[in-house]
Amino acid sequence: MAEATQSISSLEERFAQLERQFADLRAEVLGLPPRTKDWRRTVGMMPDDELSRSAARLGREWRDLANN
Repeated sequence: MAEATQSISSLEERFAQLERQFADLRAEVLGLPPRTKDWRRTVGMMPDDELSRSAARLGREWRDLANN
């Protein structure tokens, strides 16, 4: 029975530690300034070359596979 009590105590300590870590991470993330740049601002910035056409083609193929 002592082992079960020790195990519960250990779990409670681990859970408390995870709660503290989560609170720290949450505060860090919520405290970050909002992003000013998003993907919509970069649309059309790639040059029209073989590499960008290939990237577009692969993206279309991936989306087609994901939709099927």
